[in-house]
Amino acid sequence: MLDSHQPPNRHNLEQEHIMHTINILLLHQRFLVLLSKALMMYGSPLHHLESNLMRMAEFLDLEITASAIPGLILLSFEDSVTHTSETKIIRCTNGWDMHRLDQTNQLVRRVVGSKIDISQAIAELEHIITAPPIYAWYWQLLNWGAISWSLCLVCFGGSWRDSGLSLALGLVGGMLSLAAGKFSGYTNIFEVSVSIIAGILGAAMAKWGCFAAISLSATAVLLPGLVMTTGVIELSSRHMVAGTVRVFYALLLAFIIAYGLLIGVQIYNKIAGNPLFDGALLDLSQCQSLTRWSWFGTFPISIVNIAILVNIHWRYWPSVVIVAGISYSIFWLFKFHLELDDLAPVVASFVLGLVANTWSKFTGQTAYMILLPGEMFLVPGSVGVRGFSSLLGQDGAQGFTLALQMITTCLSIMMGLFASSFIIYPRGKRRSALITV
Repeated sequence: MLDSHQPPNRHNLEQEHIMHTINILLLHQRFLVLLSKALMMYGSPLHHLESNLMRMAEFLDLEITASAIPGLILLSFEDSVTHTSETKIIRCTNGWDMHRLDQTNQLVRRVVGSKIDISQAIAELEHIITAPPIYAWYWQLLNWGAISWSLCLVCFGGSWRDSGLSLALGLVGGMLSLAAGKFSGYTNIFEVSVSIIAGILGAAMAKWGCFAAISLSATAVLLPGLVMTTGVIELSSRHMVAGTVRVFYALLLAFIIAYGLLIGVQIYNKIAGNPLFDGALLDLSQCQSLTRWSWFGTFPISIVNIAILVNIHWRYWPSVVIVAGISYSIFWLFKFHLELDDLAPVVASFVLGLVANTWSKFTGQTAYMILLPGEMFLVPGSVGVRGFSSLLGQDGAQGFTLALQMITTCLSIMMGLFASSFIIYPRGKRRSALITV
């Protein structure tokens, strides 16, 4: 009599093993594709994106070649056994969403620590990508006005009256930003339209306040200082294509803002029937600024506004304010008391990176998220705009000086951040998805 419990067919076992191996491989590839998309969309430092993906691929036992430029990632999956390869082209927009970036980083840490399987990690990553923003549209609208108000006082030497006027202009810019999110065709002219409107309304308000402080603070969200600094960092880390793209875009954006403000002033002059400005439009020395000690009262508000802008969760606001406050105190000391203008951004960015990395090491919070608002406070976006404004106003010497100051400040910030990362992690962060700079 034959045994009813026949051993499984060897061929079937091999086939099941092959199918299981293929499924695991596809899951790993799917996770890596989603991870690269999330890191690009939510603001991961691009010059470390490739190495981060390579380390994750090594952990997942995948053979890949990764290449990234702003808005595009190329992943080439290779199989040394079958001598085949598959290339995936991933297109996604660049943005700043530190809450989702932190969630992605924490998820990757759990994957590397084998605390979660890949299929569950894919489900969580898809949930992170499809989740709504943590701050609703009306908070973002109000935040545009609040950023303009606070930065007018702290960064652009405005008075209380100037800050009130810039708040109104900031709300107008926030409404145009919401319109750009709804109408894709308007996105292409968003920056120039905001600048022109800020120029027209700022010129109309000039009899009550300082035009330079009002207009620059109203366009503060658009200023290209962070983009320029990131581009200089990428160029210095040998990522030539990505760095060149960002630097050129930052210069173009600074020119667009300066040109838009100039056009706005000229439109108002035609409407008013008489010229209001006879030289450089953005001379901050003519503004009646508050005392420097008062800046420390409005500085925390500015940092919280920036934290909302880049979508940092409210529970991290104290960490962000403390880290940025330490860095700004150093900057204030070196620039205004010791009068070491060239050293101020170097030392401040070094302390910023040092404190943020140390804070991350002891608290487990994502270092880049804690560091970003403080870095945005140091970057010289308005300097580039004032430089192009001077060039358009036919003051070539001052324009060249300001443009050079923008580049040297970016280099100073880059030196400080790189030095702080080397001090804390001399051999690099091998087990983290994100590097500080």
